[in-house]
Amino acid sequence: MVFLAAVVFAFSQAVPLCAQQHTSKVPIVGKLTTGHRQQAYSGKVESLDLKQKILNVNALRGRDSEIFPVKKNVRVEDVDGRKMKLKELTPGMTVLIYYDQKSGERTVKNIVVLSSDKGPEKGKSAPSS
Repeated sequence: MVFLAAVVFAFSQAVPLCAQQHTSKVPIVGKLTTGHRQQAYSGKVESLDLKQKILNVNALRGRDSEIFPVKKNVRVEDVDGRKMKLKELTPGMTVLIYYDQKSGERTVKNIVVLSSDKGPEKGKSAPSS
């Protein structure tokens, strides 16, 4: 009876040991995904050159500026998820750019327009009271 209890105890201790060895292999998955990193950058559109396929964005804070290569088919949308065209990006718009950084190259995946810098429309005056 004591022998049976010792075998059951030894077996119950062996199962967690196997489970621990299995979980030690999980970090290998992380190594496979470290080839590139998805990042985000927010700022105000300074300029968009569709011929050169370059979007120049100023940081919201500070004086830093970043240049992003853009393709015609990049996904552009507003905060509500409504699709926009790349050519609709105008200077002053606040944008959030999601991009991949791999081997020193950026690939823009998605641009979200957070707000536009449109003031009151010209030519319209406030109604008189």
